[in-house]
Amino acid sequence: MACRRGRGTVIVECFARRIMAPFQGVLQVIRVGAGEAESTDGVNWVLYAAHPDILAHSGLSEVRFGTWSPDTGLRRAMVRGSAAGTLIERIGQPLIGALQAFAVQAPFPLQDRHEYWLIDAASREPLVLIDTLLADEPIPPAEPAHWLPGQAARTEFAQLAELERMLVQRAGRRPQGMWFERDADGGGRDAAHKHYPESFFPRFLLTQQWPEQHQRRLARAFIDWWAPALLQLHHLSDPERRSLECAAARRAGTLARLFRLYPKTMDERLIQVARVQARLQRSSASVAHYEEPFCWSE
Repeated sequence: MACRRGRGTVIVECFARRIMAPFQGVLQVIRVGAGEAESTDGVNWVLYAAHPDILAHSGLSEVRFGTWSPDTGLRRAMVRGSAAGTLIERIGQPLIGALQAFAVQAPFPLQDRHEYWLIDAASREPLVLIDTLLADEPIPPAEPAHWLPGQAARTEFAQLAELERMLVQRAGRRPQGMWFERDADGGGRDAAHKHYPESFFPRFLLTQQWPEQHQRRLARAFIDWWAPALLQLHHLSDPERRSLECAAARRAGTLARLFRLYPKTMDERLIQVARVQARLQRSSASVAHYEEPFCWSE
């Protein structure tokens, strides 16, 4: 995988994958042996251990053994059983070292090149991205061909129901999905190894090719709403990124949470203003509403 590095006898893998169903950004991953650290913002990391002996001991395929950030360091989770604790400690130590060395280099290149798209019933063209997989993850024989926009979209995007109806209509009575393996140049191949050019795939994960102007306008409005997450993608051109930054600034809180993982920024001042706005919004909300304190001990 990309960003694969050797440190003595330790192999460190650094990569990223899209958070799907629904798409809501990019997950950063640092993997060392049976240990894996994951982050959705590039700052706060959750550490996991996966090992056959852990499965035998706990019945879990993996266990969370702590969190890590550059400011607070490691906060260990409570692990019951000395045997499991010793194993997790052995898995975790090289992972902590990898975090200290490589976390600052995020965002990492995307490696989920297998993509599952909802397909237009008539043209067989991709409509919207449904799911993705890494190269070492098996492709399931059959997958539901339904797009999941997510609860945030249902809460914040007023015209979501109309957009969903548009997609359902084009997908037909029996919606179908197709898996494609994307190439480094942006093209892709289907299961029959037929090649498709980069232009075949929607640039922003949702097609903007619609017969009516109001449909095109609605699709673009959703892409603009998606902008804070879309800006984490690596293939965007400078004009595309500039347009998405303007749209993302209207969702300042989400932008402020995700901006560290943008591979490139076109308008630093715009991003900074949006971050200040997000801080003011959080401050105003904390003053206006009392919330019970929440205590979480690892």
